[in-house]
Amino acid sequence: MSYTFLRSTILLVLSSAGLCYGAGVLTVDLLRGATGESVTFTTSVKPPAEPFMALTWIFNRTTNVITSTSADVMGPGYENRIVLDKFTGSLVLRNLTEKDSGQYELIIIPYGAAQIQGTAKLEVLTKVSKPTMACPTENLMEGQTSLNLTCHADGPVSCVWLKDGKPLVPGDRFSFHDGNRVLSISPLNRKDTGEFLCNASNDFSFDMAKCRLKVYWGPDPPRIVQTPNGAELEESVFLSCSADSLPKATFFWTFKHMTMQGPAHYIHEMGYRHLGKYTCMARNPITGLEVSVFHTLRDSSTPITGSVSMMFCTVLTMVALISV
Repeated sequence: MSYTFLRSTILLVLSSAGLCYGAGVLTVDLLRGATGESVTFTTSVKPPAEPFMALTWIFNRTTNVITSTSADVMGPGYENRIVLDKFTGSLVLRNLTEKDSGQYELIIIPYGAAQIQGTAKLEVLTKVSKPTMACPTENLMEGQTSLNLTCHADGPVSCVWLKDGKPLVPGDRFSFHDGNRVLSISPLNRKDTGEFLCNASNDFSFDMAKCRLKVYWGPDPPRIVQTPNGAELEESVFLSCSADSLPKATFFWTFKHMTMQGPAHYIHEMGYRHLGKYTCMARNPITGLEVSVFHTLRDSSTPITGSVSMMFCTVLTMVALISV
């Protein structure tokens, strides 16, 4: 039995019965679904005591989805894709494709009652494919490297970039290209160490791609600390050198043509031969940068006899002037 014949029969029944159209009974006017998934057109119809005389779902006013009388007739392409509730008219449409987008109309003809009708629009959207992002494999160094991160996703999507969970905005060192699919960072900064995330979305779904960066930097200018600060001869002295760096810096000391390794230099008993200028050099093994600073080690002691003699001479001079 053809859909055209069934529809003509339904209209003939309506005309002969003199029945009028009832109110729309679909619970929503617009449904959204994703390709490959299902949607349900739900009605507010209360199940009758007996099945309806006829029930039909129409797509875009011309295509039969299913017509149910004493027998069911499905339109081409809807076999094994629909489930019809014959007591409420609700319809489940499965395995959605973008071609299913359009207007759906329900017509129910009860026995001895007004026709029931409703329409709803369906929008079928393609889910965002899992985006991908290639992370750089080379060493990234502060101030020496620029970087482009590209978010690859199929279909029309909107891309939003985040760094450690916080949205990025253009300006300073960040810029966006190719519809926000490309993030440019120039130049790289130590603050760029962390997780960059691209959120690709459409009106229906979203997914994310991640890339964790490590930016190597430094060393910053070293600092030397002497302990104790005022050391005297024959005392122990400890010189420590430190510098902020990623990765950790290595340290070298130079003093009077001697080279010593390590961040600290210990003098068990300071003598005159230990006095002078000590140079600490910090080196980053990845950036290759070297920075140095020097420190002069002095004897802070002042002989007591020297101070007394100076005071005594000063007093004698003052007495002599007064006498004159």
